[in-house]
Amino acid sequence: MYGLVARRNLVRIMISLEIVGAATVTIMGAAAVALWKSMGEVLGLLALIAIGIEGALLIATATLMTRTLGTFDVIVFKKKDEGGEEK
Repeated sequence: MYGLVARRNLVRIMISLEIVGAATVTIMGAAAVALWKSMGEVLGLLALIAIGIEGALLIATATLMTRTLGTFDVIVFKKKDEGGEEK
C-alpha cells in the first residue's frame, strides 16, 4: 500500500496494485482450499482473470497519459485536470 500513497509515478502505482491483487489471490486461494477442498482453483482463476483485466486497463490508462501529457506523473495529470499550470 506504500506504493499507492507515496509514489507519483503511474507505473509504480500500477505495480503496487498488481502486488496487492496477487496477495489477495494467494490469500483467497489458501482460504478456499482450507474451507472447500475443490473451490480454491475456481476462485483463484476468477481472481486472476480480474487482475488481468485490471492490469490491461491500467496499461491503457498509462499509455493514454503518456500520449496526451508526455509523462506518467500523477501530480501533473491532476494539475492539468484542474486547469492549473504545470511547473
